Amino acid sequence: MINIAVCDDDLAVTGIIENHLMQLEKTKLQKLNVEIFFSGEEFCNHLNESGETFDIILMDIEMGGITGIEAGRRLRENIENNQTLLIYVSSHESYYGELINLDVFRFISKPVKSTEFNHKVSAAITKVMQQRQAIPIPDLVIMQKGKKIHIPIRAIMYLESDVRRIHLHCTTGVYTYYGKLSEEEKKLPKEIFCRIHNSYLVCFTHVKSISVAAVVMPGVEFPISHKYREAVKMAYGQFRGVGRE
Repeated sequence: MINIAVCDDDLAVTGIIENHLMQLEKTKLQKLNVEIFFSGEEFCNHLNESGETFDIILMDIEMGGITGIEAGRRLRENIENNQTLLIYVSSHESYYGELINLDVFRFISKPVKSTEFNHKVSAAITKVMQQRQAIPIPDLVIMQKGKKIHIPIRAIMYLESDVRRIHLHCTTGVYTYYGKLSEEEKKLPKEIFCRIHNSYLVCFTHVKSISVAAVVMPGVEFPISHKYREAVKMAYGQFRGVGRE
């Protein structure tokens, strides 16, 4: 089952989207669990109170009170929702620049057209299924005080080089051990890890936002060295599958 949230303050629009999703459920042969929210406040309160995560979110931009952009920011503040595919549905493409930092998967124009909707939401469903079927990634094994420690890849946020030592920052704490960042980089899956600086190697799944010159992660911001900028841009684009096709 794929969990989908629809957030729009227009009852007619939510009805159209829900109908399109019902048709996709039949053609994709994939069960879709759809929850409707009629305001940004209702959506954000639900996230805070229930702790529920969604695979795909279809979000309006201009809503009274909490806008779709603000709701998207609050969504991305929780790393549990980092891989949620966020699709904005709006008649205002002028907001597109503000949406880039929210790791938007697609943008659907209003009024909603079935061809565009089906194409872009189908791509999201396919991506969710691919993520679920991905081959498990082995742990990163480090040596600390003569002992082997297995670190789950999903827990690694970033690695920091400090002369001959590595500071491994994880959701569970920080591990310091002797090593070279270039050697650790070879052990980690290149699909989700990227060198952004001589001293930093980051995991894209924990990135909150990214610009030409910096990467923002929970509680910290890192510069992107000029020589890595083009490679980081390409790698992050491939990771997110961002596009407006």
